[in-house]
Amino acid sequence: MRPEEERQLIELARLGDVEVFMRLTREYEHQIFQLTFHLTGNREDAADLTQETFLQAFRAMKKFRGEASFHTWLYRIAINLSLNFLKKSRREKNGQESVEEIEENRGGAQLEYNFSQDSPEDSSLSAEFVASLKKAIDELPPAYRVTFSLVVLEEMSHKEAAGVLGCSEKTVSWRVHEARKMLKKKLQSFLTLKQEV
Repeated sequence: MRPEEERQLIELARLGDVEVFMRLTREYEHQIFQLTFHLTGNREDAADLTQETFLQAFRAMKKFRGEASFHTWLYRIAINLSLNFLKKSRREKNGQESVEEIEENRGGAQLEYNFSQDSPEDSSLSAEFVASLKKAIDELPPAYRVTFSLVVLEEMSHKEAAGVLGCSEKTVSWRVHEARKMLKKKLQSFLTLKQEV
């Protein structure tokens, strides 16, 4: 959608045009779902949070002044809702989730890893790594988890992430760097094993 067309649609949506707002929703639905999915790790929770994001956005449309882009505004709503959801429902189990639960919840979300899948042992190791990586990301402090998700999983530039988070690019860079360090420390056993193979 062209920026000029989006501006016109936003103006109509601010006046209460539900059909126009639904068109804007369709434009950003996938991106918001991906973000909430990366933050929660659960498809059902992500779908609920996506729906709640657009519901809140529709209720607040009259207040939207365009100081940030519409896209950035939606991301901020989705992030706040996701963080509140995670705080409120600290369902994270004390024990480690099974690989089957993670695969079912993530529903095919792509986590990159470079283990060979030539043997059953390698496949088992890869699945174990994915489970450990997911758990390590989930355990990052909220500010680091959100920043890491935006930059690494959502592939935003540091400038875009800074706009969404309302902080400087240096802060984004530092958080991503620290998040990577935390993940590397938690996954050290896999990294050592990978070097030995």
